[in-house]
Amino acid sequence: MRRLGQFVEIIVGVAFLWAGIVKLTDPSAFLSAILTYEVFSYKVSVIASLGVPYLELCVGACLVFRVMKGGARLLAVGLLVVFVILLSQAAMRGLDVDCGCFGSSTKSSEAGFFLPIARDVLMLVGIGLGILAGGNANGSREK
Repeated sequence: MRRLGQFVEIIVGVAFLWAGIVKLTDPSAFLSAILTYEVFSYKVSVIASLGVPYLELCVGACLVFRVMKGGARLLAVGLLVVFVILLSQAAMRGLDVDCGCFGSSTKSSEAGFFLPIARDVLMLVGIGLGILAGGNANGSREK
């Protein structure tokens, strides 16, 4: 069970790394995606568009390389919960949004909100599995 938890957390970490890299390659597209949610002011959206990719890179690297796992798990859960809330509110309001998750230009309203929300929930389950498995790098249980 421990190995499965570690493997799943590494996969989640790779997803965070990929998302962060894609967002850093085109920060203006990510800013546009954030603005389509119509939740944050322009200033907050700019700060988020500049900060979230680096946060995703840090979380992803920590999960992949199995360092600072507690903090990385906490930040991953926090980010994923925010992402699910943003996607859900956009779906309920009928907004035509670009998910912005992995640099896709496909509007969520065209492709459906189910897949991005399901992906984020699945990643939350993966982090939960890692927490439940609870093994650390030297084979002992985390406290």
